[in-house]
Amino acid sequence: MNTAGVAWKEKMDKKLIDLEEKFSFLDHTIEELNNVVFRQMQKIDELEEMVKHLSSQIEQLKDNPEGGVQVVDARPPHY
Repeated sequence: MNTAGVAWKEKMDKKLIDLEEKFSFLDHTIEELNNVVFRQMQKIDELEEMVKHLSSQIEQLKDNPEGGVQVVDARPPHY
């Protein structure tokens, strides 16, 4: 192989190594992002359950106002 062929091969080897490094970095980044999305979905599911539970409690209080706690917006007597 002549010097031009050797130089071309070394250049291509370097480009291949650069691409492999970029691919590895991107693969790692995608894995991290997938983990973030997974944890966010778990939290969203948890929050949706809380909202359903709280909505149910609010409806129960609306249906039975005398059985629930009475909330008064009046100022305390010391004002």
